[in-house]
Amino acid sequence: MKLLKRDGKHEGFYITLVIGKRENVSWWSSPPNKVDHVGLSYLTDRYPLITTRKRAEEFKELYANLWVDATKYQKELMEHCIGLNYKNKPYRNYFYTDCNDKDWNELVAKGLANKSKKEPDSHNCIYFWLTKQGVEFILGKLISNEVYREL
Repeated sequence: MKLLKRDGKHEGFYITLVIGKRENVSWWSSPPNKVDHVGLSYLTDRYPLITTRKRAEEFKELYANLWVDATKYQKELMEHCIGLNYKNKPYRNYFYTDCNDKDWNELVAKGLANKSKKEPDSHNCIYFWLTKQGVEFILGKLISNEVYREL
């Protein structure tokens, strides 16, 4: 399952749900940042491909990531952190840099990354790593807890 967001003509957004080769598009006039409160029937009315509670929960998680704001450079840092620069599949989850790095500290504030609690080394550097939400945000799809732990 993937969700895509594009601007609408009159302030709203078109949110496209893609499952396999099928897709549903719905226009949201003033979308909320989260849809945790809506039920399965509401989502099924907007997106007929959502037919189970499991799909509804996946939709809600992906929907929240549509509203995360990260710069192009921050997205590149996140991709490098999980190794997407070298492979199409993430294989690690760490980034070693200055403890006061502006971009990484912003990602931590947004809930997309964690910062080591250890004292910085002699070069004033520490490790950062992506949260599960951060990995899902950069991949554009949900991952299991098991896959996240293996990174």
